[in-house]
Amino acid sequence: MNGLSQVLDKDREREKRRRAAETNVGKEFQTIDFNSMDISILRKYARVHKIKVKSKTNKEELAAAVSRHFANQTVKELDTITCFLYTAHYKDSVLRLPLQTGF
Repeated sequence: MNGLSQVLDKDREREKRRRAAETNVGKEFQTIDFNSMDISILRKYARVHKIKVKSKTNKEELAAAVSRHFANQTVKELDTITCFLYTAHYKDSVLRLPLQTGF
């Protein structure tokens, strides 16, 4: 019976590690410190993405609003993978013009 309980304990531990790994999916990515960015960049991000903030918002509040918006963006995995594969496949067939210097 002791051998059976050891096997069951190992199975439980394995299952616990598997569940913990599943809950950590996507959390291994680094975060962006929006507070370290220049306020002009934060304002442009807010303008481009139509984030509603007051024009006189200080940098900390603007960084918090931008961070919330950025964190709530969803990625369409299929579209992203398709675009990546298309770009990787056709990267050499893009028309490349020589750099013109000496105007």
